[in-house]
Amino acid sequence: MRTALVKVGGIVGAAVIATSVVAGCGSSDDGTIKIGAIAGLTGNFITEEVVKTAKRVFDDVNAAGGINGKKIDFIVKDDAGNPQRTAQVARELADDDVVAMAASGSFTDCDVNDAFYRQQKISSIMAVGASAKCFQSPTIAPVNVGPFTLITAELLFASQTLKNDKICNFTVVLPGSEEAVNNALAQWEKISGKKLAVSDTTVQQSGDLTPYLLRAKQAGCDAILFNPGEQLVVPFLKAAQTQGMTDVDFLLMAPAYTESVAKAVGDLGLKVYAGSEFEPFTADSDANKGWKDAVTRAGAPATAFSQGGYLAAVFLVDVLKSIKGDITRESVNEALRTMRPISNPMVGTPFTFGPGDRHAPNQASKMVELKDGKWVPLGDFITVPTSS
Repeated sequence: MRTALVKVGGIVGAAVIATSVVAGCGSSDDGTIKIGAIAGLTGNFITEEVVKTAKRVFDDVNAAGGINGKKIDFIVKDDAGNPQRTAQVARELADDDVVAMAASGSFTDCDVNDAFYRQQKISSIMAVGASAKCFQSPTIAPVNVGPFTLITAELLFASQTLKNDKICNFTVVLPGSEEAVNNALAQWEKISGKKLAVSDTTVQQSGDLTPYLLRAKQAGCDAILFNPGEQLVVPFLKAAQTQGMTDVDFLLMAPAYTESVAKAVGDLGLKVYAGSEFEPFTADSDANKGWKDAVTRAGAPATAFSQGGYLAAVFLVDVLKSIKGDITRESVNEALRTMRPISNPMVGTPFTFGPGDRHAPNQASKMVELKDGKWVPLGDFITVPTSS
């Protein structure tokens, strides 16, 4: 995924929480099933491929007759990456009587609108969850792994698959995500029985990165987990080459899994890996066939973001089809909380919403390795055991 995935967190304070809006029960007067989504169609963080791919899924359902004879009306609102706008469009969607949210690709949505969704009893199957709040809400369930479970999965890959003994962690921790990051690190320690040789969660998003590498060299680390996106990853890896760290395994997060990163650092002679969250989007596999077909017909770029949009739409359609009688906000909420887990080859663990007060259904990621300037998929999904 792209750099924007790690640039959330801390936006809560900027949000303007509007006064309560009394929404309808979610039923539609025009005979359609209204589904809402918030995405960045303009601004700095464009996620248009998320909702374009989801729309293709919903359009296919409509072309086949809809659900119980009703067509899906997919209402997408652009928040332009602006927290005030994010709050405003959520209220517009509530006024439109959406029965649920699906395939949102907004990086401010969870932090800004979590309390509003709870108040209005609007459930959201998110395409791209990045902030801690996305995985700590009773009304939001992202389809992607997210940066916190991915930390644990990548550390398991290092200790179990690569057999690294001394692992360093250098993490940019955004406001509001401190607890989630620390829990992810502690989860790996609990599962592996190991301790990090160095763990620095005070990495800044600018400045000279060489001191971190020197600390890793001094500690004798044979693997380094580094979580920022390409704006820091590329200079970090170039500095590592300068330091002659060709024998170290570098573990990057999903935002670094892009073709531009591969081109920028593919010839450095380093051992570089990244987490893919879903079936790697660069993989020509049977698992990706349905998504590839949908994203191609949608005219959208094939990215991990579009994978999230596709899966969010597919999962919601399955839930809607299970509803007997009227499809309303209340019946959708009930169906989500009592649903049977849905398996899909693009994800390593089945999707479920359930009755819990927080949701992180995707607990598995595949890894990709940088070879000859391209990301090459590796092995099976790495599944993080659920905490007892």
